[in-house]
Amino acid sequence: MERCLMTEEFVTKSIVSYLIEHGWEIISFDFPQSGTGIMIHPNESSNYKNRESIIPDIVAVKEDRCLFFENKDHFSMSDFLKINSLRTSDKYSNGISRLLEGHTVSLILYGVGIPTEKFRGRAIKNASLVDFLVGVKQDGNVSLLINNSACEEAIL
Repeated sequence: MERCLMTEEFVTKSIVSYLIEHGWEIISFDFPQSGTGIMIHPNESSNYKNRESIIPDIVAVKEDRCLFFENKDHFSMSDFLKINSLRTSDKYSNGISRLLEGHTVSLILYGVGIPTEKFRGRAIKNASLVDFLVGVKQDGNVSLLINNSACEEAIL
């Protein structure tokens, strides 16, 4: 697995800073290996307490929109597939509703944050699996990598 010098923590912090600067309320964020995020359980619980539960790296709300992020320091097909599962099924709908309690959300978008320079090409090739793709540069600048005007209007 090819990695770059940028850490997942740097990607997450850069995106959180960007979102706050642009008026987003951070509902939850999880730094790598910290366990600080909020766990969302599937609607159908198994006998195992946290089996199939997910912890999004960032959940942010602005007006009636919500963003769910999975961030990496490398390209990870499994994360694209996880985000695709979130956006195409209602397996976690009860947990997401509980997480967003008190917010009036009519649009939820699911995406991935990655280092721009190193992994842009592979990520864009798999962009159909996510609603948005956010790139972080070495200087911490954040940009939307998918050229989708509806998504761009919702995020910016």
